[in-house]
Amino acid sequence: MTKRILNALCLMALMLTLGGCGRNDGRTLRVAEQFGIAYAPLTIMKQRGLLEAALPGMRVEWVQLGGPAAMREGMLSGDIDIGFMGIGPMLIGVDAGMDWRSFGALSANEVAFVTSRDYVRSLRDLKPSDRIAVLGPGSTQYILLCIAARAEMGDPAAFDARLATLSHPDAMSAMLAGGEVALHIATPPYSSLEVAAGMRKILTGEQLMGRPFSFICGVAMNDLYEQKRPVYDAFRACLGEAIGILNDDLPAAAQALAPVYGVDPDMLLRDMSEGGTIYGMALHGVDALAREMAALGLIGRAPGRDEYAFPEAEAAP
Repeated sequence: MTKRILNALCLMALMLTLGGCGRNDGRTLRVAEQFGIAYAPLTIMKQRGLLEAALPGMRVEWVQLGGPAAMREGMLSGDIDIGFMGIGPMLIGVDAGMDWRSFGALSANEVAFVTSRDYVRSLRDLKPSDRIAVLGPGSTQYILLCIAARAEMGDPAAFDARLATLSHPDAMSAMLAGGEVALHIATPPYSSLEVAAGMRKILTGEQLMGRPFSFICGVAMNDLYEQKRPVYDAFRACLGEAIGILNDDLPAAAQALAPVYGVDPDMLLRDMSEGGTIYGMALHGVDALAREMAALGLIGRAPGRDEYAFPEAEAAP
């Protein structure tokens, strides 16, 4: 999957959505998230009504999407004001000319390569008929697969023909069903549920990158920043408050969130603490990932901080 193809996907999304541009009425704030405990602070925001309290008179709508392509389309069309996605898709959007930047991270958490096959100990062991579940081409999971494929196979595109584009819940269901999907590049709680079902981790994103890195970030179009600054500022403040609530008492947060994710509170607490999850707004490891993506040809060049982040976003190398 080359930069040219990924940029073409962005342009196709733009063409498909131009007809609906600007459908937001200005009195509604639409926020889009995806699946997994990486998005736990957003659930805290919803449960406590933090945004409604900070933005009286504005209607807040939450949308849950299965991957970055739908997120990008929604933001291009004006149907989504704020979106949460992986660092990789954010950088691909910047490279493709998307008029967005990140206002900060949401979380860093373990990204695990989980297999349901006893014979798979590394990517080399996958059979030609084995499929690999990712959120989509251009997702951070796909980018990590490219990095791993280059290291193990000498070809970052070695598995492009074997991808299965699935949301995390659908990928887990496919793994449990025992069909063609043999590997899921997963995040908690799905990775933990798969391991609890007898599956096995063979690799993690931290092992590939050599360090923890921000996995999910918040993204806004420049128009929101420039034309609705009070809304932008209120959202960032509420997000910081929600992250503080979560970090101040992880056991209580796990109890409150367990029913949302359909998992045992103790398992959720492990995923939210021992499982490598860090909730915070500082962007970490973005430049390192951008350099890897540029080396793989997924983006033309590694952008500077001012190109991918708003001035308020705390960023580290």
